[in-house]
Amino acid sequence: MAGKTNIRSIRLSDELMEVIEAQVGETFTEKYERLISRCVFEMPAKEKELEELNRRIREAEKTLEERRRQAAELQRAIQILTNTKWQLDRV
Repeated sequence: MAGKTNIRSIRLSDELMEVIEAQVGETFTEKYERLISRCVFEMPAKEKELEELNRRIREAEKTLEERRRQAAELQRAIQILTNTKWQLDRV
């Protein structure tokens, strides 16, 4: 890798330091660069994946709602048939 010519001094919260320190790497700079790289290069793909998963969840929820509606309709039909059978048995 080419020499690093950008030198900056920043102040970070303890919480953000913990996030950086949790990254893979030997030095603070490696860990910081890895975190930034992940955010820049991996996050867009993960966001697209999340959108697709959310779309599939919405689709599954619609299917589930339709199945629930059908189950309720079948339950009503069963109740009607049960009542009719009970009435016919009484005759």
